[in-house]
Amino acid sequence: MAVSVIISNMNGAAFLPRLLETLKAQRGVTLEIIVVDRHSKDESAAILAKHPDVKVVSHPPETGLVSGYHCGYLASTCEHLFMMNEDMWLDPDCLRLLEERIDLGKRIAAADPWQWSYDGKRWIHGGTRFRKVKWAINGGHPSFDNEFTVDLPAGSRVPYPCAGALLIHRKAYEDIGFWDTSFFLDNEDTDFFLRAWQKNWHTVMVPEAKVYHAVGMSNTGPKMASGQKRAGKRRYISNRIGKTVVAWKYFSPPKAVLLGSAIWFVTFANNLVKLRFRTVGWDMKVLLECLRRLPAIRTFRKANAAANREHPGEKFFAEPEFRMQEK
Repeated sequence: MAVSVIISNMNGAAFLPRLLETLKAQRGVTLEIIVVDRHSKDESAAILAKHPDVKVVSHPPETGLVSGYHCGYLASTCEHLFMMNEDMWLDPDCLRLLEERIDLGKRIAAADPWQWSYDGKRWIHGGTRFRKVKWAINGGHPSFDNEFTVDLPAGSRVPYPCAGALLIHRKAYEDIGFWDTSFFLDNEDTDFFLRAWQKNWHTVMVPEAKVYHAVGMSNTGPKMASGQKRAGKRRYISNRIGKTVVAWKYFSPPKAVLLGSAIWFVTFANNLVKLRFRTVGWDMKVLLECLRRLPAIRTFRKANAAANREHPGEKFFAEPEFRMQEK
């Protein structure tokens, strides 16, 4: 089998040599390596020039992570797609082990590797589960928080893999309808794999497939490459937009209005009460951007109406198989 590895790179020169070395050392797979370079200002171009077998595609950084992934998909040719950040390296059997878990006959579309810190000392991502809480300010649903390191048996179904590193079959990616490229960073995996759940596609966890990740290093630069916005501000705004947009796109009508609005309002009110006026200003930008997207959201809901009626998005988070076991 063959894998198109699609790497989103922005100023990742410190990580590219080791990443490319470990990709080329993968066992039992044929690879096509595609680097989507998001206008890097470091030595990335010089490093990539030493690897003529690597296909390099240019893409603007302001469009976001999964827009870069989709750009790489358009340049890819293999049946499996491994999409990843640049600040990683892989065990030599990682991609083979992920590929072995894909089974279209069983509707297993995607495989989620375990992620460890870059030095291999700390487990940072594994089995994902939803945990019922009174209010989850960081969850895709205000009543469910995310647990990302649940020690589950190999092959267990998870609601979604981490967008930072995942393998998916091309046919499933196309059937699900591609990434929503309006997402900049965060919640893009919730959005995409909620649609996968609506279409009865599954993701499984593969603990023995190991990826080592320098978390957050891919966006540590003080500003975006355009020089227009600081990454921290842009990420905060994108994160808050994503949570509201997911609710507005998929939840049943009453809950889309109530919960989608509450996701924004509670955060805004909390920042206002605590006199975080700069963040309150960011919250207002979140609201304006969400309102700007309403026409596109209405168009999506109309096209996705049957799926939303049969499998409303709020039930994704309450799915018994995806819930933390009560002690």
